[in-house]
Amino acid sequence: MLNDYLREFRNKLTSNRDHLEAVSISASATQGEKTKALKDIEKVTKMITELEEYEREVLYPLATKQLEIDLDDGVKVNYPKFGAALKRIPGLDSEEE
Repeated sequence: MLNDYLREFRNKLTSNRDHLEAVSISASATQGEKTKALKDIEKVTKMITELEEYEREVLYPLATKQLEIDLDDGVKVNYPKFGAALKRIPGLDSEEE
């Protein structure tokens, strides 16, 4: 998940931000395009920052643990092993089968 998804997505966002920065300083771009590019740069930069924080605080520490799961154990056993990396599912913590 870390290498194949998060880092790849972050690289795509970085490329997109670089493109938007080029548009924002381009002499051939209209003022409207430049303004839109500047607004989009802010959004993309915020997304990149959030992804870096999520990687640093959640995914990377989890990846270094190299957790092993057994699909035969089911969701109730495997899901909690991933802690904050996954969204909490109501009712998963209950003891009912």
